Amino acid sequence: MFQAAFNFVCSWFLVPPWSLAGWFVTGCLVWVVNRFRYRWCQSQANMEGKTVVITGANKGIGLETARDLARRGATVIIACRSVIRGTAAKDDILVSGVRGKVEVAELDLSYMASVRKFARMLQGRKVDVLINNAAVADLPHQLTDEGLELTVATNHLGHFLLTHLLMPGLQAACGRVVTLSSVGHTWIKDAKDLDLENDLKFQYTRPLRTLEIYTATKLMNVLFTNELHRKLQGTGVTANCLHPGVVNTDIFNPMTSRVWYGIFIKIYVRFYAKSIAEGAQTSILLAASETLEKVSGKYFDNCKEAECSSLARDEGLAKKLWEISERLVQLQPEEQTI
Repeated sequence: MFQAAFNFVCSWFLVPPWSLAGWFVTGCLVWVVNRFRYRWCQSQANMEGKTVVITGANKGIGLETARDLARRGATVIIACRSVIRGTAAKDDILVSGVRGKVEVAELDLSYMASVRKFARMLQGRKVDVLINNAAVADLPHQLTDEGLELTVATNHLGHFLLTHLLMPGLQAACGRVVTLSSVGHTWIKDAKDLDLENDLKFQYTRPLRTLEIYTATKLMNVLFTNELHRKLQGTGVTANCLHPGVVNTDIFNPMTSRVWYGIFIKIYVRFYAKSIAEGAQTSILLAASETLEKVSGKYFDNCKEAECSSLARDEGLAKKLWEISERLVQLQPEEQTI
C-alpha cells in the first residue's frame, strides 16, 4: 500500500506529463485556499476632511491604499520620486471614481534634502495619517551622495526623518503613523546584523547575503515604531506597523533577474502571493478603522494583531537605533518634534 502511494505521488509530481498536471492542480488549490485565508478590511469609516500622506503611492500597495482612502473621501497626497508617475497614478485613481481629492508631490526618501523639501510643502497642514509605505529590496549595495546606504536610507532613514518633520501636523490632528514592515524582520536573529556600529552602511568584507539589508531595514521599521509609540504616549498620535503579506508587486523584480532562483520566485509569487488589493487591506485597516483609533505600538498581519520578533521588542536596541538615526539624518534642534 505504501509503495503504491509513493509511486502515485512520484508520478503526480515528477513524471511527465503527470507532473505538469500535478503542479498545476496543486498551485490552483493553494491559490483557492489563500483566497479564503486572506482577510479584508471590514471598516466602512468615512475619511472626509482627513488628509493622508502615503509614500510610494504611485504603484503597488501604496496606490491601492490611496485609491481606497480617496474613495472614503480623504485628501490623499501621493509622495513619490517621479511626479510623472505620480500624476499617472492620480489620474488612475480619479478615473475609478472617488469622493476625495488626490495630490502629487515629489519625494525621494533616499535623500534627506528631498525629505526636508517635501515637508516644507506641507508645513502648517494637519496630517491625519502618515503611511510610511515605500520600500526597495535586493538592490546592489551603494552609498548615496549623503553617505547613507541606499536601501537603509529609502526604507528607514527617510521615513524616520519624514515622521519627525510631519509630527506637528500629526499632533494637530491626533493622527496615525502607519509603517509597512515585513515578516522578513524575523529573519534577523542578532543585533549585529543591523550594523549599528558602522552607521548602517553594511560595508562588509564578506559578500552580502540575499535580502540581508532589506530584512535588516524591516526590523528597523518595527524597532522605530515601538520606540515612536513610547515617545508619543500622551500626545494623541498613534504608531503601528504591519506585514502586508507576500504581495505580487514589482518589489520582486530585482530578485527574479537572478537565474538560480528567479524561476522559483516567479512561481512562488504567482501561486502564493496576495494580489495588490489583498496586500493593501491591513494598511487600509490601520489608516481608517475607528476601532483602532487609540491602538498604538502594535504589529499587524492579515488585518489582525500579530507577534513581532523578540529582537524587535528590545527597548535598548530601539533606543540605540533611534539615536544613530538622529545623527545620520542630521536632525536639527528645530526638527526634534518627538
